Amino acid sequence: MLPRCLVFDLDGCVWDPEMYELWGGGGAPFKENKDGTLSDRAGTRVHLLGDVKKIMNEFVTDEKWKESKICVASSCDEPSWARECISKFDIGDGLKLKDVFDTDNIEIYKGSKDRHLKAIAKQTGFKLEEMIFFDNQTNNCHTVAGIGVTVVYTPDGVTRSAFEEGLEKFPSPGEIIGPKSRGYW
Repeated sequence: MLPRCLVFDLDGCVWDPEMYELWGGGGAPFKENKDGTLSDRAGTRVHLLGDVKKIMNEFVTDEKWKESKICVASSCDEPSWARECISKFDIGDGLKLKDVFDTDNIEIYKGSKDRHLKAIAKQTGFKLEEMIFFDNQTNNCHTVAGIGVTVVYTPDGVTRSAFEEGLEKFPSPGEIIGPKSRGYW
């Protein structure tokens, strides 16, 4: 069974460095580089983590995902910078990240992630139990698991193994899937 709604954090989960790490002369505008990275105005490169590029490409090119919505839940410090990165990151086949994410469900603002996920559930009409959420921060994982969403802890960004493990164990409402050996829970 595939999730009806897949929700991704951005900073430290989809890309690195986090937007706040570009403060002090960096940030927008971002320039696209031939190697698939983006450079901010100070020349700092932002890159996609793990297997994000391939996984995001599959959401658009593989028919099995046509009934699923791909959404964003981010508490990024610089929402406009994040939106610019979404519009510019190349994921292959002439596609950008913006071609993957459901434009009505890109929730980027300060606040608890349960608020983001509840907003997405309301807007999409999906139950929280039909959603899977990927995040690299344990506090967000615990908060979102607490409202009944299947959560995948991604300390190294969204890797193929973390993604596949999440799909294999879905649905697991209220569960946190992923490495536990780092002593976080």
